[in-house]
Amino acid sequence: MRSILIALAALAAMACGTKAGTASDTTKPAAATLAPATDVTALRALIDSAQARYIGAATSGDTATLSAMYTDDAIVQEPNRKGLHGRAEIEKSLAATFAGARIPSLKLKTEDLATGGDYAIETGSYEQTVQPKSGKAINDVGKYLVVWKKQADGSWKLFREIYNSDLPAKGM
Repeated sequence: MRSILIALAALAAMACGTKAGTASDTTKPAAATLAPATDVTALRALIDSAQARYIGAATSGDTATLSAMYTDDAIVQEPNRKGLHGRAEIEKSLAATFAGARIPSLKLKTEDLATGGDYAIETGSYEQTVQPKSGKAINDVGKYLVVWKKQADGSWKLFREIYNSDLPAKGM
């Protein structure tokens, strides 16, 4: 039921910057393969706007809008499930989630944003309420890590996402 977060999941996740063959074992860590830094203030405004769209789509059950926010090759790693690979799997998972529940409340809070070239790594926290079609509402709080990837048209999409709850697992 928590497949909505990215993890960002979370907005999810999130893989951050080198393509196969672009770095060798002798290169210095990360910074050696990243392009010049992105304007963090401008990127933060874009991510805030994307989060508002994400929350609106999640709370209205809009699978198409949510899935369009991911790259074609996105990966989402949800708790207690196998990873979702590609936008088609993500969209299928979102549709299944919305078939069995709705999300009346979702809050996302960016706590850190690091950038490098065409990638941005966001860490944050979430609060959400999931209302199954039958049964009690489930309130959850947790954290997420997402990698945003700049697209050829200048937009940013979710490339990697992982998230998990801060609440203890049932039976623990």
